[in-house]
Parts: sequence; structure tokens; C-alpha cells
Amino acid sequence: MQVTIVPASTKTGEATIRSLLSKPVQVRGIYRDLSKVPAAFSAEANFSAVEGNASEKGALDLTGSDAVLAIIPPVFDGRDLLEHAETISSNIKTAIELAGNVKRLILLSSIGADFSEGVGEIKTNNKAEEVLRQARVESIVFVRCAYFMENWTMNLATLKGPDPFFFSTITPVDYEIPMVSILDIGITLAEQLTDEAILAEKPYIVELHGPQNYSALDVRAAFTRVLGNEVEVRPVEKDHLRKFYAQIFPPTVLDHWVELAMSILPDGKLGTEYMLHPRGPVLHGRTDLETAIKASREAEN
Repeated sequence: MQVTIVPASTKTGEATIRSLLSKPVQVRGIYRDLSKVPAAFSAEANFSAVEGNASEKGALDLTGSDAVLAIIPPVFDGRDLLEHAETISSNIKTAIELAGNVKRLILLSSIGADFSEGVGEIKTNNKAEEVLRQARVESIVFVRCAYFMENWTMNLATLKGPDPFFFSTITPVDYEIPMVSILDIGITLAEQLTDEAILAEKPYIVELHGPQNYSALDVRAAFTRVLGNEVEVRPVEKDHLRKFYAQIFPPTVLDHWVELAMSILPDGKLGTEYMLHPRGPVLHGRTDLETAIKASREAEN
């Protein structure tokens, strides 16, 4: 069995490949730049890397693939987010159908992908699902992931001073939401890719959560234990989200990320009421928040 990851250079792609390498399958990663292939992957007998670009029409060759994982990376360079998602999804769909023998398609998606409006950057997953659900393959699975635990470690600079702290755009600080580790995402995607059962529903939609829900206060406690120092959480209230994100994202994508942040607040489109009604079976990863934060921090050092 040959499993192909496109693109393979994302953190979720790498986590999936690590899980697949321990299985009796051939793993192929599609990279725009082959210099980005981890040496540890290249050393494995059942791994191969192929140059390809999902953003370019006709630049993907999925010949020989039995299962394909599609990932839609975010963009911050001024391109239209939805057009970008549609282009990548369409190119992957075309490559799958040209290959002729792909039986299983897995899409890394997100909770909230059932909405085409009001959820910010998550709308790119909605667009990807819209395109890829039409792929001519036996089985299609959309794995809609919860909030990534590793998002909390994207800016570790504020944790390195004498008075460590982090910002939380999820408020109030005791509000709990589903979170999942990239480690568990990789494990789950690998399992879905290598499961050869033909599913009754197409697409088959599952949600992926962690072992429990967490709040910003839980994040604070996890950082405190990992760092061995007391850590402060600084909430970014709803009215200040735009100003906060303007320091991080370019104007071309700012609205999308503000809308996303607002959508996951208690009264948002993906807030308390939405979380009570999963859109499919819920799978639970085993990695807890502290373990995910510790692993992410060690990877950065």
C-alpha cells in the first residue's frame, strides 16, 4: 500500500508521516522544496520524497497512490484565502483522478468547516470540503480537528523573561474548549489513511478532540509546570482582538483571523451552543495539554 501526503512539509504532515513510518506501508511525501525533507525521513526505507506543488495546475503526480492525505496550509502573502483553498483542493482532486487508482482520500479539516460564513480562516476548510467531496474515489474522510494545543506555543518569547506570560484570545480565561495535539492528529490521520474499509457514508466526517476540554487557566497551569516558574495569562478581550491581531497578521488576512477568534468565544458561531452538538462521531486523542506544550517547546530548542 502506498500512502501520499500533500503537501508533506507542514507540522501535521510531518506528524502523520512519523506515524505512518512504523506501519507496513510505503510513504510518499510531496514537497515543493526537496531541501525541506527531514533527514530522519530520508533514512527510512519505506519513505520517498517527490517534488510537487499543489498550488500549480498539473504539478502533482499521485500515480501509484492508494491513499492520499490532503492538507490546505494557510497563506499570509496577500493571496485570497478562499481562492487559494479552492486552487489547491482542485489540483489535488484532479491529480487523484488522473492517477486512477486512489481508493481513499483523507482531508485534514477543522471544527466549524460546515460553515461558509462567520468563521474566518476556517472557511478555507469549508471550501476544501466542498471541492474534495466530489472526488471520484471509494472513500472520503474529513477529519475536523479541534483547536491545536500547539497554538499556545507559537510565540515563546514572552515566556523567556523574568516574569513569563502569554496572551489568550480565548476568553473568559476559565472558558473550556476542545483542544487536540498535533501528535494525535498525526496518529489519527495515519490510522484513517491505512484503514481499507469502505465506508457507508461519503464523505465520512469525524471530529478529533483531545482527552478533555481545556481553558486558558489550564494552559497557564501547564506552562507553569513545564517551565518550573509561575506564568501569567493575559486575556485579550473581544473588543481588543483587532488591535492585537494587527500586530501579528498583515492587513490582507486580518479580518479572517479576527472573525475566527470571535467565532470560538462562548457567544460565537463555534461557541458554547455549537460545541454541544458535534457534526459527526468524536474521536479523542490521548496526549494531554502539558505533554503537547512540553514537546513543542523542546522541538523549538
